[in-house]
Amino acid sequence: MQSRKTITIVTSPPSATRSLPASLTSPITKQAPLYRIEERSRTIYVSSDDDPSTWDPQRLNKMFSEAGSPEQRSASSEPMRRAKSYVDTEFIITEESASPEETPRSPPTRARTSIYNARRPGVKSASGVPTTNFVPGTPQARLRALATQPAQRPRILFYHKHDPHYGFTNFSAHPVIYNGKKYPTSEHLFQSFKAGFPEHIRTCSERPSVAFSEARRFQPEVRPDWKQVNIEKMDEALFYKFTQHPDLLQELLATGDAELIEDSDKDAFWGVGVDRKGRNELGKCLERLRAKLRGDGC
Repeated sequence: MQSRKTITIVTSPPSATRSLPASLTSPITKQAPLYRIEERSRTIYVSSDDDPSTWDPQRLNKMFSEAGSPEQRSASSEPMRRAKSYVDTEFIITEESASPEETPRSPPTRARTSIYNARRPGVKSASGVPTTNFVPGTPQARLRALATQPAQRPRILFYHKHDPHYGFTNFSAHPVIYNGKKYPTSEHLFQSFKAGFPEHIRTCSERPSVAFSEARRFQPEVRPDWKQVNIEKMDEALFYKFTQHPDLLQELLATGDAELIEDSDKDAFWGVGVDRKGRNELGKCLERLRAKLRGDGC
């Protein structure tokens, strides 16, 4: 078994020199460690007592230059290739702890390790999972950021009578039974919560617009805490309406997780208003009811 420790030395290009360096070893030569020096294209074995960190890079360059000469090539059975046009030559020096029967003339089989770190798309990590290197600001990084963002919910708009989901409005012709009495629409029931004369609102007309107008006409009769309870009362009116009409209930549940928007340009509280930036409280009430009927813990 071999144990290795590696030191990397980066030198300048070899200078033109004819003579081989005198020695890389100290005068004391008993059991000198064996070092393997790897250039990018060749491997040379050097026996030396000196630590590789103290070696002279210029001598290493001379040694590689001589190793590439015709005389050296003819004396070696292994073809040697001369380094080509490197601005800096990088040597990888590995100390070899060989067994007693091994000699420097019969080195172990080389196991070259690349000094480059490949960064190609789809390269697998040690765990076998493909990895990709993202650089901030690149199109690849932007696509990754978009992929990690939560998907935008679909939007369902309702308001006009000729459009789908008109039943989600309070003006749809779906009567509601409350406390044993029938209200022509959920708008009638909601407006009856508002005024101090609920029976008048219930019976004034079959048309929801009339119930709305009557509640506004008797503004002084509106309960003083109405602005604090109006959303709660809308939740209540919608609950009775949708639980009493299975077709509406299924239509509401079929909207999934879509954002429900009352597309009214006349009401910026219950709808989105003319600038489409209104509070859309009716849409939010319907979403809460949907979650409640679906059993989402709301």
